Amino acid sequence: MHKPNDKHYLHAVALFILATIAGLWSWNTLSELFNLPAAQYQHVLAAVLLLLLLKWGRCANRHATCRVSGGGNHENSNP
Repeated sequence: MHKPNDKHYLHAVALFILATIAGLWSWNTLSELFNLPAAQYQHVLAAVLLLLLLKWGRCANRHATCRVSGGGNHENSNP
């Protein structure tokens, strides 16, 4: 049997932290150029978590999403 490895979770957390720090740095750099308000780390965390929740909510029921968006295989009534 293969034991689950916690190294994958550590890498995911490290990547999440690195991405949020990079997002904060890039937002604050652009905010100086365009006279926008500066963000704090808690704002970046909230934005990233909101985007993840929206993604997971949209992909939670993939078959229903495909039916609504018309991505299924439909027969063409006009040959």
